[in-house]
Amino acid sequence: MGWMGHRTLRVLGVVRTSQLMVFCLEMALGIIFWVLFWLGLGLTRLWFGPVWLGSMILTSLLAVPDLFYMIRNFPKLKKPEFPLWFIVLIVIYGFVAVIHALLPEIFYDTLNYFLGLPQFWLYQHGISDNPQQLFSGFFYGGSLFYMGGWVLAGTEGSKLLGLAVWALCGILAYGWTQELSIKKAGVVAAAAVLTFPLLYLNVWAVRVDGLVTFFALLFLYALTKTFKDSSNKTGHEWVVLSALFAGLAISIKPTVLVIIVAAVLVLMARAKKKVRNEWGFGLIVFVLLGLCLVGPWLLKNWIFAGNPLFPYGFSWMGGRSVPISGYSHLLHDSRQFLPMNHGFWSYLDLFWCLTMPDSGDDQMIGPLVLAFLPGLFIFKLKEPQKFLLWVVVVSFVLGFSLSHMLRFSMPSFILALILFSAVFLSKEAPQTLQWSWKISVWVFAVFFLGFYALISSQYYQGWNYWTGQESREAFLSRQMSNSYEPLVNWTDQHLPVDARLLIVGDARGLYYPRSFYANSVFDEPFLAQTARREKDAVGILKRLHQEGITYVVLNGSEGLRLSADYSQYDLKPEEWAKLNDLMARGLEPIYWKNFQAVYGVKNRLNKEKTPYLLNLFSFLSPYAYDFSEALKSGDKPKAREALNRILALFPKETYWREQLQQLH
Repeated sequence: MGWMGHRTLRVLGVVRTSQLMVFCLEMALGIIFWVLFWLGLGLTRLWFGPVWLGSMILTSLLAVPDLFYMIRNFPKLKKPEFPLWFIVLIVIYGFVAVIHALLPEIFYDTLNYFLGLPQFWLYQHGISDNPQQLFSGFFYGGSLFYMGGWVLAGTEGSKLLGLAVWALCGILAYGWTQELSIKKAGVVAAAAVLTFPLLYLNVWAVRVDGLVTFFALLFLYALTKTFKDSSNKTGHEWVVLSALFAGLAISIKPTVLVIIVAAVLVLMARAKKKVRNEWGFGLIVFVLLGLCLVGPWLLKNWIFAGNPLFPYGFSWMGGRSVPISGYSHLLHDSRQFLPMNHGFWSYLDLFWCLTMPDSGDDQMIGPLVLAFLPGLFIFKLKEPQKFLLWVVVVSFVLGFSLSHMLRFSMPSFILALILFSAVFLSKEAPQTLQWSWKISVWVFAVFFLGFYALISSQYYQGWNYWTGQESREAFLSRQMSNSYEPLVNWTDQHLPVDARLLIVGDARGLYYPRSFYANSVFDEPFLAQTARREKDAVGILKRLHQEGITYVVLNGSEGLRLSADYSQYDLKPEEWAKLNDLMARGLEPIYWKNFQAVYGVKNRLNKEKTPYLLNLFSFLSPYAYDFSEALKSGDKPKAREALNRILALFPKETYWREQLQQLH
């Protein structure tokens, strides 16, 4: 990646900046090449091992001459100019980040779609339609960046790439802050950015927020290079770079449009008519180059779903629709973490909720940003600090108007930290303010270590794995909620290579060593959909054959949870009867353990019912969850009521009758 970025930057000729920022630009251009490599092979359905592996090897060989040249001309290492406290801090943070990156992935979104959907595509040898998966309409520029690490070294390889992105964000903060202020300010900025919780926790899972932050900041950096003070003289070579960075950022996560739109609005408000006159060509180049990177994803959605913005906007753009209940859940999950509708007090403690929310993906940002943000307004800022300040303010307003998920606004938070260091550590700033900012960064960096230790002990518990006392499979079985690792191992050992699986009762597909279909939690599950639409079990079986599904893999424990949380199987009695008939005459049980099962899909319905231990479809009924919760709370009358409702749908299930007898 670095070599391709180096070559690309030489072609563009943009080298008038510091060496650190040149390095960041080269790495960013290399990442763009890497993403386009996977995108091009994916759209042409050429995701075959020999093709992508051969291309990687060939590219690496081409880089060898430049590598030898760099080694021969490598400058002598100088004594590091970093203070001891910074070195110690980064060593500790780096070590903790590495050991967590080396843990197998257990983050739910990654298992479902960040890497789960690319794994589905791998079995199709390229980017293809998946109407069963709502998230198939998302942009996957970030996932394609992680593809190389994943196919070569599993999820741990992808997480190590995330670690590299974390380091790049620190280098960018260090280099950019030095340009905006004095040299020593870069160290504090790098420390503030590298220890920032939203960014740092990205290293512990395969997430795209850190990557989109890196490109959003480089977009702003290149944009500031296009003008000097108030003269607004454009540098079209920098416009090209800003367009490329903005385009890839959008293709990674469209929520980055918040800070891009904020930058454009601030620029237009300040430049006024000059935007039309002097910036006209630059804006055209910006839009066209940006569309080159975003366009393939819009085109994919238009061809597959009839709506370039799928899964959004289907009510006015037409095309494939999304179940209203699932769509409501999707929008709710994007706004649920900051309670703003619980009376007057909820507005008073908004700032506390912003910094230390009770729930929501560990979205703590700490008090640094909100505590020091007002301080920026007491200075008479020069360019481009003044421009960047207004970008921060406008992006915060736009971002929190759209969503309360703090990681959606991560680029704005990181930009604020860079600005704080550049302004508060400048020569004009009072000594009191300088020391206040330095000490605050150091104190909270140490404080955050305790927070990270708590998260590690609660959610990862990797000690046995790190010390070799536990295998990879054992770790995944222990740490994944309602783990499906036993199903993964069994399918790998017993099912044919060409098997195609339908995952039922679970949204996670990553790690399955066979081609599979898996719904998201927001989709209407395949079996629920066919039970509603088909006349009988014969029709459901026919649909399974049409999709090429040869085995049904059912995770009863996870299905119990998802059915209740997302109302996935609110079926009528006659629709449950169709699924009961399918279970009895259309599926062959070949594995059953701990409420997890694998069934072979028969060619036709049997005349006689197939013996089975338990109809796990009954676990998908919402009454099964009601029974489980009532039993845990000791509410026997409610548990009996739930059991009676289950038996009304599944009258011949001895398991549930035994549960009822035990209650009596």
